[in-house]
Amino acid sequence: MDTDKLFELAAPFLEKNDFGMAHTARVFTIAKENFLIEKEIEDLTFASIILHDIGGSTIREQYEKGPTIASELLKKLACPTSLVKHVRQIVGTHHDHPDNPSESFRILYDSDKIVMFSKEEYPYYNARAGFDWAKIIALIYSKKGRRLAQKMLKQRRKEQWPIQKCFRACMLAKV
Repeated sequence: MDTDKLFELAAPFLEKNDFGMAHTARVFTIAKENFLIEKEIEDLTFASIILHDIGGSTIREQYEKGPTIASELLKKLACPTSLVKHVRQIVGTHHDHPDNPSESFRILYDSDKIVMFSKEEYPYYNARAGFDWAKIIALIYSKKGRRLAQKMLKQRRKEQWPIQKCFRACMLAKV
């Protein structure tokens, strides 16, 4: 499968989402760099990653519109019906956390959670009151993915420390 062409076809839909096409590219890179993707599931895994947020910004939109849009785009690339069917299923459930998912689902799911710890996305989630990073880490299926998320979280907090220190110093100076 031509993933560059699929990215190109998906771009107009993905740009409408909160993090845009860049989010999908980050998830794709995380998967490629951190998970062993067997040749026989490569097309399914990569197509699912590229199309996972295709339906819109909300989970509801992604689940309701995503599978249909994914089908249309994959058919433009003349993908086999079985691949289209499996991608539709993953796109329509990718926020769920089933007990025994396929390897392609697991790779997408873990990569989509790990991206939350990226420099680009961490501030968005960290600004939410009471956001529980430990809960996100616990949801990651793979041990390697959990370790990577913990390492990234430690790095984000380390980067954040000088800002917090400066903020406290400025607040004390005003007192």
